[in-house]
Amino acid sequence: MIQDLAGWSKVLELMPTAMFVRDASHRWVFVNRIACDYFGIEPDAVLGRTDAELFPPDQAERFARGDDAVLRGHEVVESEEAVYDLLGKSRTLLTRKTCIELDGKPHVLASVTDITELRESEAHVRWLACHDALTGLSNRTALFSRIDAAVGRAAENKGKAALYYLDLDGFKKVNDTYGHLVGDELLVQFGKRLRLTVGPNDVVARIGGDEFAVLVEDSGDLDLDGVADAMLALASAPFDVLAAQAFIGTSIGVVPITTDATSSGETARKADSALYEAKKSRNRYVVYTNALDASLAHRREIENALAQALRTGEGLSCHYQPMVRATDGKVIGLEALARWRHPTLGVVPPVQFVAVAEETGLIGPLGEWVLRTACARMKGVDDLFIAVNVSAVQLRDDRFADRVLSILAETHLPPRRLELEITETAIVHADGAATRLLKRLRQAGVRISLDDFGTGYSSLTLLKDLDVDKVKIDRSFVQMAPLAEDSAAIVRAVSNLGSALGLCVVAEGVETEAQRQFLRDAGCDELQGYLFSAAVPEDRIERVSGMLAPLPAHSAG
Repeated sequence: MIQDLAGWSKVLELMPTAMFVRDASHRWVFVNRIACDYFGIEPDAVLGRTDAELFPPDQAERFARGDDAVLRGHEVVESEEAVYDLLGKSRTLLTRKTCIELDGKPHVLASVTDITELRESEAHVRWLACHDALTGLSNRTALFSRIDAAVGRAAENKGKAALYYLDLDGFKKVNDTYGHLVGDELLVQFGKRLRLTVGPNDVVARIGGDEFAVLVEDSGDLDLDGVADAMLALASAPFDVLAAQAFIGTSIGVVPITTDATSSGETARKADSALYEAKKSRNRYVVYTNALDASLAHRREIENALAQALRTGEGLSCHYQPMVRATDGKVIGLEALARWRHPTLGVVPPVQFVAVAEETGLIGPLGEWVLRTACARMKGVDDLFIAVNVSAVQLRDDRFADRVLSILAETHLPPRRLELEITETAIVHADGAATRLLKRLRQAGVRISLDDFGTGYSSLTLLKDLDVDKVKIDRSFVQMAPLAEDSAAIVRAVSNLGSALGLCVVAEGVETEAQRQFLRDAGCDELQGYLFSAAVPEDRIERVSGMLAPLPAHSAG
């Protein structure tokens, strides 16, 4: 065992990272060549000197405290810190320190790794997660978070607010006439005009192709009509875009956020109802009233009918959409999707009945029914995994993991063939108990997939801690990736991130060969979408499970 400085020096000079040794008085006794090259120093400039002689006082004090902790506890201590190099550029360094004995005395051995690029990449992905890449405005997730906060303040009579949903009139004609580059520039300019119309603390978001939203808050009197009139005026002014002049209008749905507001989802739904009414005549605004929304009664009808269907199973079914390997198009798994046909309501879209289930507490029984049905059906289908969606509401149930494992045992499906798809927002906002549930399932062999990646506030540390197996890129980015550089950049960023973290990257919503070719070249591992197959009833699983979607000729090699 090496016990003298000369012996350690020979070893540390061979290490591929910056290394140094300090004694118990915080005096530098060794620094290897890589550290000298990286920091631009000579050994003579630091050896024999203390941290206090080399660094600013606050930084030297932090280094000394870290050394003392290592010397006292003889444990490995890891710290991350932003420092400035000799050129004045900020760098993020990861330092690992441990205690070694040299000539019978304790010393601190430290390694330094520059993780600046990694942290910058993570920050960029986080920015993309809460902003619209084209306009730089907030996205839907950021908007909804602020709406929830405004709802909370309104409930306590601490301020007034209003949500405006805007849809551009005539935008498709601009795209068709001048091309998508002009259309994109118009969207950017319109976003800037909206930003100038409201206050610095109000939220302006792009929530769709040519759909925008504005959340206006005011501690005093809020002029609903005045703000809407200003938005109509700014939209009607001509846009000078790339040597062309374009004219559009806008339709606006307005909903005041008052003491009876309940949630961001309900507020947005009301704004959307008002917008739908406004678009009947175009270039006008409509303020939401209860008389506008007959769908509330319809929603209650869905709730009652769904509760009955879950008791009897009548009308409920699972359809299955194939997931294919990007390299050769072979089907390797299926995603289970709930379907519901009611005797009087007819076919109820999943977007309707799943939302009702989440709001009314029915999502637990519904999710359990889908999981049991899908796992039982996969029993006779060899070599394919089954993916089942999990709601954030289900993760709040501390019995969730027990139920999943019980269903796997009941249906005799190996855990490795089950994949639970959890939305990005659900994971980020999961509490400690939910995180432990997922880790328990992961340890049992169940795979975890992060759905709709790129649309929420991703915590990369949380991804690592949860041992997530997959990330699914949201269809909104996938479908525009071959045409729009902003979407392409997001797809490439997520693919590179997945590769760096050892995650499988899945692209959903694939509808064209051009999309498939782009996604394959970008590094996506699995693909899903109508290009391969729509979701099929259970009696057609064997037909699609043997499918090998042929690759286009130009993609060979």
